[in-house]
Amino acid sequence: MNINVLKLMSPLHGEEKVLSSLKPTLDFLNDNFKVSYCSPGETEDLTVVWVMTGGVEGEFKKVYPWLKKPILLLTEDKNNSLPAALEILAYIRQQGERAYILHGCFDNIKQDIKRIYFLQEAAKKIKNARIASIGGPSDWLIASRVNFDKAHALWGSTFLYLPMEELLKSIDDSEQIQYDGYFTKATSIANVSKKDIQEADKIYHGLKKLVTEKAITALTLKCFDLLGVISNTGCLPIARLNDEGIIAGCEGDMPALFTMFLTFALTGKRSFMANPSKVDKQKNTVLLAHCTVPTCIVEEYSLKTHFESGIGVSVAGKFTKGPVTMVKIGGEALDRFYISEGSIIYNNDDDYRCRTQIEVEIEYGLESLLENPLGNHQIVVPGRVGNIFREFMNFMSIT
Repeated sequence: MNINVLKLMSPLHGEEKVLSSLKPTLDFLNDNFKVSYCSPGETEDLTVVWVMTGGVEGEFKKVYPWLKKPILLLTEDKNNSLPAALEILAYIRQQGERAYILHGCFDNIKQDIKRIYFLQEAAKKIKNARIASIGGPSDWLIASRVNFDKAHALWGSTFLYLPMEELLKSIDDSEQIQYDGYFTKATSIANVSKKDIQEADKIYHGLKKLVTEKAITALTLKCFDLLGVISNTGCLPIARLNDEGIIAGCEGDMPALFTMFLTFALTGKRSFMANPSKVDKQKNTVLLAHCTVPTCIVEEYSLKTHFESGIGVSVAGKFTKGPVTMVKIGGEALDRFYISEGSIIYNNDDDYRCRTQIEVEIEYGLESLLENPLGNHQIVVPGRVGNIFREFMNFMSIT
């Protein structure tokens, strides 16, 4: 791991004396990291400000504007280092910026640096992302509209709008590509023809072409618009794109897509975008359902028609029972979030719901889901990852 270390030392202490007293810290840094001792602003690597002595607050204030954020303050238990760092931390917080004190045993400091490095790298992935809305949000998403300018200001991501006509042209341009049998692992196929699957595959290739041409990182598709135009759905294409690491969501739901992308950036895991269909307050359970799911996160899957329309092809996945996290980012600037954790206890199969159906026993957050929802869709992530999300939101100063 590459880090940039900026030394702050008062001349009153004497450089030779200070360096001698802090040799264990110097050895720790050089033994565990690829360290560049240089001036602020010279590198994109994580910056650690080594507060070697007291009396450096004024010097810090001079270099502060050029320091990479967030700022890590490495402190000592001697030379009045810690009190100086606390004064500096208070100053940084007054500027509305994030900073961290690194203090204590070297093992803990090493873990803290690695943790913050990980969070910064995730934030960098999000900042560099190009996130596309194809066709815009579905009409019923009246509380799930995103102000792209505000979201960009907070996250740094580039948000794109592509009209549905661009996708339809891209599908036409991909007409000659033959289906490669990607979904042959389906355990069963019900009321779906080979032609239906092939037509859905053309949508996949149309989307993939746009991803390449527009350098798209993640996309959400106003999929219901495809029903009347080409009599098929985006369920299979969206499932496959997620399998391939191109995070994709449906119904043009940008908050849901952004949550899925953040999930992938933080955990490397694909997720399940779903509607809460039934809540049992006595059992603390919620039943979630949708017509697509990445095949890489389920035990097995079958192919069925799309629930609402009865046409096209959708994915009915069966999950492994076990812990999951429900998370959702919302608000017009994508500046609010919801987290709960629980376990999948049952895979449902009801003809009157979307095709992939799971019942989750919730440990906390059920009341908040019903009283303060961030829209209709929830994002289900395999495993217990609530703490990672909370830590990252705190890192981003989002409460």
